[in-house]
Amino acid sequence: MSNFAPAVEAATQIIAFLSECEREPGISEISRETGINKNMVFRILNTLEKEGWVYCNEQKYALTLLPFKLVSKSLSHLSLNTAATIVLYALNNETGESTYLGVLKNDKVLYIQHLDGTRDVRVAGRLGGEYDLYCSAPGKVLLAYTDAAFLEKYLSGKLEKRTPNTITDSSQLLSELDKIRQNGYATDREEFGNGITCVAAPVFDHTGKVVGTVGCSAYTVNGDSDSVIERLRPPVLHSAATLSSRLGYEA
Repeated sequence: MSNFAPAVEAATQIIAFLSECEREPGISEISRETGINKNMVFRILNTLEKEGWVYCNEQKYALTLLPFKLVSKSLSHLSLNTAATIVLYALNNETGESTYLGVLKNDKVLYIQHLDGTRDVRVAGRLGGEYDLYCSAPGKVLLAYTDAAFLEKYLSGKLEKRTPNTITDSSQLLSELDKIRQNGYATDREEFGNGITCVAAPVFDHTGKVVGTVGCSAYTVNGDSDSVIERLRPPVLHSAATLSSRLGYEA
């Protein structure tokens, strides 16, 4: 027995079409654009109208604000922390590495979720830990998407040379942040600590604002920085995109 419900799929296609249409289309146009036969379109529109989802004006149809109202309620209940849990566990299981969800707190990245790695040699991290922005992958993600005033003030402070690879030159760091925005992810090539490589990506909410960052940290004993980054980048990017989608973001 199939678990597929054609009428539900057709209804969601019609709702999606009406939400994107800049005019009030009729049944024929909706049928043509969605590929759904006119009889099905007519019955679905009648049901949606009865339930208050659409209104009809001279045989032309448009969405009411009821769908927006219902979705807005859902968004208010769905916090970043709640939405991230299942995504982080999946990322942790796939990579076996230290996995985290970070947010900006003052001038640090704060881990509001952290899962230890499962490999014999793994990076230590902790829930509630606060780490420097300029020399960590999650921190650089947050710096890359912060506002200009915050960034200018932050770069006016002293950047400590934690390892030989730490970027402490403001111009070089700004160039790095440009690359992060272009590539959609950040790396830490033993900049925070010797032997530690990290990959992190931004999490967007339904308004397109970066509200956090998801990432993994691994010891380079499991490979050099390049190989670690190549291994971690795809699952980290996928996890960040999945979480962003759960928060209502459309790329």
